[in-house]
This record gives sequence, C-alpha cells and structure tokens, in this order.
Amino acid sequence: MDWLNILQQIFELCIIPLLAIITRSLIIYISTKKDELKSKTDNELAKKYLDLLNDTIANCVIATNQTYVEALKKGNAFTADAQKAAFEKTYQAVIATLSDEAQKYLPEVVGDLQTYITQKIEASVNQNKAA
Repeated sequence: MDWLNILQQIFELCIIPLLAIITRSLIIYISTKKDELKSKTDNELAKKYLDLLNDTIANCVIATNQTYVEALKKGNAFTADAQKAAFEKTYQAVIATLSDEAQKYLPEVVGDLQTYITQKIEASVNQNKAA
C-alpha cells in the first residue's frame, strides 16, 4: 500500500462521516438559533404592543376623568348612567387610538381584546381614585 491509498481510506472512513456529523450539528444549531430569535422577536413585539395598549388606556382614563367625570361630579350628576357613558367614552377613545395593526396583533397576546381593555379601564379608574 502506498501513502495515497492510505490517505484515501482515512478520508473515506473518517473525514466523510465526520463532515456528515458536523453538518447535522450545524443544521440543528441554526434551527435552534432561528427559533430563539423568533421567540425573542415575538416577545419584544408583544411587549411593545402591551405597553402601548396599557399607556393608551391610562391616558384615555385620565382624559375622560378630566373632560367628563370631574364636571359631572362637581354638579352631583355622576349617576350610574353617567358612569356607563364615561366608560364607553374611554373605551371608544382607546379603540380609536390603537392602530389597525395593534388591533389585529393584540388578541394573539391577550385573547379577548374587549375584555382585556374593559378590565384595564376598570383597574385604571380604581387606581386613579386611590391616588
């Protein structure tokens, strides 16, 4: 046997299977990194939209309180019907402020968007009462 045959056999028996193992490992690594990046991107997008929604709700509650509720309270006219109207004004302001893209994406994150907004408005109102 000469050296060329020995090198060829070493290449065929060791290097080719080693390349297959390395290639397989590289494919798994790339797939894992792709999934991590996708998850991170989804989390950042969800955080962005949730922060936007929560800030919008807080701002709309404050605005309704300043422009509608305070005037009614001063005149002792803040009845149950006025409370419902204040809620509806706030809810409509939140919906009008959110972009179409946000309104399409947020249900994927929070589930029922209407229920989420309702609960957040109520929590924000209670938080403002305490402050």
